[in-house]
This record gives sequence, C-alpha cells and structure tokens, in this order.
Amino acid sequence: MPDTGFFDLDPITADGSPAEDPDVSVLFLRTDGNGVLAARNLEFPPRHRFSLPSFPLGSNLRCQVTSSLYKFIQSEFFTLKENEIHTSKIMLIRDPGKWLPQFALWKSLSDNRFLPLKTVLERSVVKTKHSPDVGKFTDEGFDNPPAGTQVMMAKMALLNLYAVLTDTKEPVNKTAPWFSFVQQILVIDRERFIALVDPQLWDIINTIKNDIGSFDTFFPGETGLHLDNIPSGYTVQGEMISVKSHYEQGNLQFTMANVVNGQNQKSVLLDCDMDEHSNVILHLGDVFFRHPFTGGTDPVDIHEFIVFHDRGVNLGYTLTAKTA
Repeated sequence: MPDTGFFDLDPITADGSPAEDPDVSVLFLRTDGNGVLAARNLEFPPRHRFSLPSFPLGSNLRCQVTSSLYKFIQSEFFTLKENEIHTSKIMLIRDPGKWLPQFALWKSLSDNRFLPLKTVLERSVVKTKHSPDVGKFTDEGFDNPPAGTQVMMAKMALLNLYAVLTDTKEPVNKTAPWFSFVQQILVIDRERFIALVDPQLWDIINTIKNDIGSFDTFFPGETGLHLDNIPSGYTVQGEMISVKSHYEQGNLQFTMANVVNGQNQKSVLLDCDMDEHSNVILHLGDVFFRHPFTGGTDPVDIHEFIVFHDRGVNLGYTLTAKTA
C-alpha cells in the first residue's frame, strides 16, 4: 500500500500492566484539526493497528485517545515513513472518578511492610478534616470506617503517604525513613495527615530550611494556609516552618509547628501533604504522548505516580474499575 505507515497502540497502566478498557475512541488529526482516521468503541487489549498516510501526504499527524476509564491523552505531532510501523505503548492514567480502592484488611497487612504504621495507629485516635471522625483506626475501625467518599479518600491518602515516607529517608543524617519520626496521627484527609512527631524532625526540617541550597530536591514551602490545619485543642507557639521536596512520586511538603495542648503539654506537630508535579509527568508513557494532570490532588492520581516509580509496591490497597 503506497504512501502508508502503521501506528500500533498497545496501552499500559502506570504500574506496567496492560490497560484494560472496553470503550476507547482513537482519533488521528492533521495540524489544521481535520480528521484523518477515527475509530470508536475499541476494546483494549489487544493492541490495535491503524493505517495512516505516510510522508509526504501525512506529515505532522496527532493521535488523541479518549477512554472510558482513563484520562484523555494526545500525542505530539509525528510523521510516519512509508511502510514504517510505530508501536506505541502509551501509558493511560486512571481517571479518579472511574476507580474505587479495594483495601487490604487490617490483619492481612504485612508486618514487615506495615508494622510501623500499625504501631502508630494503635496509639492514635484519628479525626478527619471534612467528614465524620474515625476514632480508633485499627482492626474493625480500619476495615469498616465511617462511610463516605471523603473518609475513603483520606484512607487512601494516608496509605500513599506512608509508602513514600517509608521508602525515602530524611536527607540530613540519611539514616532514618521519614515515617520513623511519626508518633501519633491526629487528622487525615484526601491529601495529608497531621501528626505528633519526634522533636528531632523539627531540627531536620529547620536544618533543610536554613540551608536549602545544599539539598537538591528541596525548596521553601508556605506556612500561611497550614495554620488552619492545626487540630482543635492545640495552640501554636512561635513560628511555623515548611519545606517542599520533589520526589519521583510527587511533591512532599513538611510543615512543622511547636504546639501546646489544653494541659499545657508541649509537642511538635507535622502537617505532611503530597501533590503531583509536572516533572514526573514528563517521564510517564510513550515519548509521543502528553498527560494532563489538573484540578488538584486526588489520591488516585498520587497512586499512579507511586506505582509508576515503585513497580510492585504494596500500598495496602488496589484500584478496581467502577461498575455501571
């Protein structure tokens, strides 16, 4: 077939497994926006091959993929040579509204992986920021917390943060995982947890803040919006400090405060939150394709960043597609 090239689509998910979707539309466009080829109601897998005009008839084409379960994605402009076969293992990123978490039961969480989290939760009474309080977040309280989307998302966010804070070490002494400083979790929400921590963590964050240029991935964080996150019953004493860090899994922010409670007992508080950042997106998927991440932090988005960076990581939950 003269003046024709071939474009194979073989999508994968962020964790590297085949992307399964029963309803995908693929559209190839020219630079002027006119369509070259459209295919609808495709099921993946298997891969699909598309015959397209090659150079010079088909210069500067673009591919758009619209999926029922994953985010919209489009390619950069490309040109195929005659009889060229381009196989694109594009990475499809889950649409948060189309997936639900399936959480591991408390007793089934691996001791080696989750013992530090379980130990902290055993001595915690957990509140949520915008939904019913959880209380004891262990055993039955962990397996069957108060119903609602916000509690579900807060549980996902806690497990996401735990994974990243367990798998990365603080950069000053470079010996201890971040989570090892957490003593008691007070509040969770869809992007953060607030906890009482070992005072050593204040010293570590303060060291980074005062010598930010010596820590490659770190940059200053804002504290103003975090004052509202201080739990009731605690009063801030002195300044709050904050730094952010680029990790492959996303941006981590550490905001610290010295506080006293109603009994005038002094503690150190950590407000730890995580959001996505564009530098990670550049590493996702086939080089031809670009992924839009917009609309703020969702724990499903963070899940995608983590499982892409740490293939095979045990988060304590998996995602399954919602049924109609």
